[in-house]
Amino acid sequence: MSKISLQIGAKDFDIKLDGDFSEFFEKDFKKTFKGKRNIDIKDLLLAFVQKVYSEYENEQQIKEILTNITKTEEITDKN
Repeated sequence: MSKISLQIGAKDFDIKLDGDFSEFFEKDFKKTFKGKRNIDIKDLLLAFVQKVYSEYENEQQIKEILTNITKTEEITDKN
């Protein structure tokens, strides 16, 4: 278990995470906030919007891939 300490809007927070996710989170957090541990609420909101948009794009790509797989299976089944 790993503990990450940060400050958001003048309040201190400790986040406890396990395993691989802990490493991934810390790396992504450092990248997103450029290594800062004191985060403004505005920066946090912007990061959240960016992450949600990224998730939206991923979902769209997954749907497109599933559609292509389905079309390929239909063509294969016809042969």
